[in-house]
Amino acid sequence: MCRILGADAGACVLECDFRPGGRGGFTAAVLEGWDGAARPALEALQSMGSACNPGIRSLMDRPPVPGAVVTALRRELVGDRAWYGAPYVEHYLRPTQLDDSVYSIRWSEVPGAVRGIGIYRGRSERPFDEADRELLHLFHAECEALLCLPEPTEEAALGVRLTPRERQTLELLLQGFGDKQIAARLGISRFTVNQYTKTLYRRFGVQSRTALIARLLGRQGQGTRESAPPRGSSASDRRAQRVGRPTLFP
Repeated sequence: MCRILGADAGACVLECDFRPGGRGGFTAAVLEGWDGAARPALEALQSMGSACNPGIRSLMDRPPVPGAVVTALRRELVGDRAWYGAPYVEHYLRPTQLDDSVYSIRWSEVPGAVRGIGIYRGRSERPFDEADRELLHLFHAECEALLCLPEPTEEAALGVRLTPRERQTLELLLQGFGDKQIAARLGISRFTVNQYTKTLYRRFGVQSRTALIARLLGRQGQGTRESAPPRGSSASDRRAQRVGRPTLFP
């Protein structure tokens, strides 16, 4: 796309907290033109958070629409005064001789997560126009699979890193198993399961198993209520219904 659009630099990234005041940082899948003198600008964007770029910040302010692709020119997102007056642009981007830009994001089904593309031209080049924007939008909408960006997970979106045992415990907990059943399946004591469970509460900022399930399975107010099993269904049927919940942590 950099060659097609006549751009000097570009990046395809996955960001799991794409909002003003988010944790910042992103996973870069494809980078072009950020070596040498331009590298500090990329590193500053990652360390300071994407919101330091006023164009990207403007995209963050838009209501998320899962699955939708939004593509915009820099001048559509922020005026020249705000752009050139931003500390990131003044101190990090302009010294690289990069200037005009166009951005495209696709909102994930995971809240706060986006796959994004940013393309930049040098200061001496012509600004991007509507035709450039439409071409990038079409590429992002139709050819995203070529970018090899990983699928964001709830764990990443919530900023939680789990050990393998904690993740196994969480999976079984979300499937409806009690401490005794989890202990038997993992070959550990009920006391150890209880300690893992308490750790999960702390990591996800909740106080109970119900709150944990509500946060992970009932995101964005969807709740955790399941449809009631048919009357007369056996305990094994009800358990099978619980076990059949989709997993969140592959």
